[in-house]
Amino acid sequence: MKLELLYTRNQTVLIRQKIVDHYVIPTVKRVFTKYPRINSCTFAVAQYWDDSAHDEVHDFFLYSVLDTPDWEAFSEAEYDEDKINLPGFRHRYILSPGNIWDETEYRFSIDYWNGLRRDEIAAFAAFCKEGSHQDMDYAEAYTPYAILRRQNEEIKVDIIGKMLRPWLDGIRPEAGW
Repeated sequence: MKLELLYTRNQTVLIRQKIVDHYVIPTVKRVFTKYPRINSCTFAVAQYWDDSAHDEVHDFFLYSVLDTPDWEAFSEAEYDEDKINLPGFRHRYILSPGNIWDETEYRFSIDYWNGLRRDEIAAFAAFCKEGSHQDMDYAEAYTPYAILRRQNEEIKVDIIGKMLRPWLDGIRPEAGW
């Protein structure tokens, strides 16, 4: 069975850029503005069923005081404080309500991403690991897509994601997988 594409490969490149420009960068900028000690962020994606759809793509932001977040340190600190990336912060999940952002800022992030639900599958499914599920640790389920770094008043973005499942690039969410 040939999978029907929703977008061409070139269109998915543009969609990913739009998501980075209009969702990822503003989200990271809010944290950088509020917390001057935080210098970098890894934007990661995962695809798994989570109460609403089997093909849903989820996002995750790993913030750090380092110039580049240490994904391995994050992985080892799964349920504890991440003393490498976020020393002095009371919780390693910066976007959890009550930890670093207040509920209003958290809702902005969640609501904006949810508004992209259809496009994020086409844009990021190819960059997600096969077989992830909602009961996995974040470091195991998610794949880094971009590193964002504070550079004076600007944010530098390095795309580091590798296409793990290229046949899903631009895929129609209803394609029956």
